[in-house]
Amino acid sequence: MYKQLGLVDLVHAIQQIVETNTGLRCYDAIPLNASAPFYYVAVTGKRPGHSKTQWRDIYTVNMHVIADGGSSVPVYEYIQQLEESLTDDIQLPEPYELIMQTETGINQIMEDPTGEKHAIIGYEFMISYGLRCK
Repeated sequence: MYKQLGLVDLVHAIQQIVETNTGLRCYDAIPLNASAPFYYVAVTGKRPGHSKTQWRDIYTVNMHVIADGGSSVPVYEYIQQLEESLTDDIQLPEPYELIMQTETGINQIMEDPTGEKHAIIGYEFMISYGLRCK
């Protein structure tokens, strides 16, 4: 029996690469009174993506970009930093293998009630957790 990747491991791998490449904090739960700018990662879905030779799952993740209010320029800059940071592959524990890491686009840019700018960017991660044998 093959073990699928746990969501905690996926979130941790995303947080590590984002924080390393952007220098900004990437939360999985936003602490009370956290000050902008920062990123927030939320897994929103998981579906099978098996092939003839591999067991694999496709994880859907929303990355939230929170920037100071006022001009939209800072949120655009943080979006660009996030996109550039996720051009590097996330690092997964053994025996999992990252097959594909794809940005699905900007879902929304808005202003929060706090006055902060907030963007949501979608990503999909296809991860293999074993070979199929006959």
